[in-house]
Amino acid sequence: MRRHKLQVPERVGSAPSMMQISKPYFSEEQRRSILEGIAVILESGRVMLGPYAAGLEKDFAAHTGTTHAVSVNSCTTALQICLDYFKARGGEVLVPAASFTTDVSVARWAGAKPVLVDIDPATLSFDLTDLERKVTARTKGIIWVHLTGLISANYRAIVEFAKRHRLFLIEDCAHAQGATAGGKCAGSIGDAGCYSFFATKLMTCGAGGMIATGDPGLDRFAREMRLFGRSMETGEVVREGNDWFLDEFRACIAAAQLKDVDSMLARRRNLAARYEAALANQPGITVLDVPAQFTHAYYQFPVFLDARLKGAEIGKSLAAKHGVQAKPIYRPVHHEAIFTEYDDGTLLATERTLNRSLCLPMHPGLSDDDVEKAAAALVAEVRARL
Repeated sequence: MRRHKLQVPERVGSAPSMMQISKPYFSEEQRRSILEGIAVILESGRVMLGPYAAGLEKDFAAHTGTTHAVSVNSCTTALQICLDYFKARGGEVLVPAASFTTDVSVARWAGAKPVLVDIDPATLSFDLTDLERKVTARTKGIIWVHLTGLISANYRAIVEFAKRHRLFLIEDCAHAQGATAGGKCAGSIGDAGCYSFFATKLMTCGAGGMIATGDPGLDRFAREMRLFGRSMETGEVVREGNDWFLDEFRACIAAAQLKDVDSMLARRRNLAARYEAALANQPGITVLDVPAQFTHAYYQFPVFLDARLKGAEIGKSLAAKHGVQAKPIYRPVHHEAIFTEYDDGTLLATERTLNRSLCLPMHPGLSDDDVEKAAAALVAEVRARL
């Protein structure tokens, strides 16, 4: 696959009024490639399941170190298909309490009961003790979220836990495309990896997703499910599927993004190193440790504030006073109005960690000066409160 050097845009004229927390990045070469590709698609008249989707899938499998990749219309769809394939219906699925709402929703849509597991603040992944405590005879599998783009330092223990209890292990890699642990890519560690190409993600085509797996059965199942459940041989409807494929226009955009994804990831890591240097030894501010032989994708750059501070409050001040967008990673999922029934009183570390979290701007279009400005603004706001 041909790689292109990332071109970071220079600032022209006055700075924008607000530094965005995330923003899609398209180099000039990507734009040319996309426009040329769309012209070819329009000329051909083939707008679905054509050469762009097929090429994207082949390159994505190579990118993730898996043998199969199936493009779909969202990461949510990818998760739904995997849960159906692994027969979650009627059982329980272990889900991080520190996750996006769709990780709970897809379990419910699959006919399973989501069981929320508390966080280990040091890894932003499962608290292993709580994981053991929450497994039951009805547990069928795990949705494992690589929050903010970092794979857990305890990943081997999580894989061993799943094997010992004979549970399927689905990686939600929406934040973690390009992250690695011990030489393994996110999405190649469990039974399947689900990726997002949403507008804010590490690569984007507006909306879309991918399933990566080493399981040929899942590959076939996903290809049939994304096209109304039609058999790949006969065209007969053999499953209750949907129109969940990724069209050729979005596949063309995603393919151009994938060619540059290594450069875009490198830029994110460079920006993260600058944040870490600017925030080192600052009172009231802690950054995550990335273990040796791990690489962080830096979908987000999270910091964690003194226990006396709240991330949401600091975020509002950064926007109002300094023109810097910032927000907590997520609300605890059991604090969302629709999911309060899953609050069993054991998710206290999740609440403390997420409430103290704050994500600073992170995308390839940021300049080095932007990072210095955002870091200085955060330090000023924290010092004023402490």
